[in-house]
Amino acid sequence: MIRKLKIKFVAISSAAMLLVLLIVLGIVNGFSYYNTKIEIFSVMSRISENGGFLPDELEYRSIIGEAILTDEAMYSLRFFSVITDSSGLVVSVDRGHVATISETEAKTLLQKAMRRGSQEGFFNDEDSTYAYQKTEISGGLSLCVIMDCTRQLHTVRMFALASIYIGIASMLLLLLILSFFAKKAVAPLARNIESQKMFITNASHELKTPLAIISANTEVLEMTEGKNEWTESTLEQVKRMTELISHLITLSKLQEKDEVVLTEVSISEVTEKVSDEFRILAEKNGLSYETEIAKNRIVKADEGGLRELVSILIDNAVKYCSEAGTVRVVLEPKGHSTVLHVSNTYPEQEGMDYSRFFERFYRADESHNSEKKGFGIGLSMAKHFTDMFRGKISVNYRNGMITFTVVL
Repeated sequence: MIRKLKIKFVAISSAAMLLVLLIVLGIVNGFSYYNTKIEIFSVMSRISENGGFLPDELEYRSIIGEAILTDEAMYSLRFFSVITDSSGLVVSVDRGHVATISETEAKTLLQKAMRRGSQEGFFNDEDSTYAYQKTEISGGLSLCVIMDCTRQLHTVRMFALASIYIGIASMLLLLLILSFFAKKAVAPLARNIESQKMFITNASHELKTPLAIISANTEVLEMTEGKNEWTESTLEQVKRMTELISHLITLSKLQEKDEVVLTEVSISEVTEKVSDEFRILAEKNGLSYETEIAKNRIVKADEGGLRELVSILIDNAVKYCSEAGTVRVVLEPKGHSTVLHVSNTYPEQEGMDYSRFFERFYRADESHNSEKKGFGIGLSMAKHFTDMFRGKISVNYRNGMITFTVVL
């Protein structure tokens, strides 16, 4: 159990750190891309305003402050401009700031830009990335400025790639640190759990002796004085206390097991045997007892634990079934899984949270009336067994029947 706590601590802490890291890196990379995009289109807007030519002095405002391109930076810009008429025919092409693109290639790139519906944006051509911006000029003509922004966007991509590597390295480092400190982090909780288990085990063993003495003394009184309502009540309460102690010890042992070796077990045979054992008790109590058990169903479980799981559910159904009601045990296949349904007639209580039945010591009857001879431990044990077998247990109420369902 402590090992599971450590794993959960590391997993939750890592998930939280990963979420924070994704948000931070997402914001930083988004900011980098957005700033680069603003800078590119700011420059292109000035070029468009100047008729497709580079202004003598080019300034643009960056979102991180005022920025002015130097002469070297201005002439390092690689762009060309194309003027077209209203029918889309090319009127002129200015390639004064690009040397490796021919006029034919410029027209091909123009066609790619014109096919896009927006007035500005990006497109790829082979290994290069281009930005374009369309504007209307006088005389019904249109100006399209196309700039090679491969270098700028490559810088953004490299920054994003570097941030991913840094993020992965940070997560690995965090995992190592968390794994190292996990034991210390869960140590107080581990001590509390261990103390609780020791208390339950020690108290249970200490209680067995006085209960045995009370039982023996009461039986002696019955032999000498004869049975009466007081001796019968005392023996009944001793029996209940002995049962409670047995459940507590079993639950404590279950919690000590981190892992159980699961083997192939015939749940059909186990369910049939256990249900037959409870049939006499159910019929003695005036209950209708129905079974429908599929044959040859195999599950991965511990045979003893599986028997205990089925016993707990059927015993609970018989114990809490309404007078002259029905207990139904159904085992059926469902895909690759096997499903066990244990149902009983149950008087609905308004506002009851049936899912709480699996909480330790929870009882629907808050008055703890002794007529209902339960302690609120059995279903908690059933959930422990189901978790050990990597299955699922649930409860639902419908048409006057409460049904516990186990999927293995």
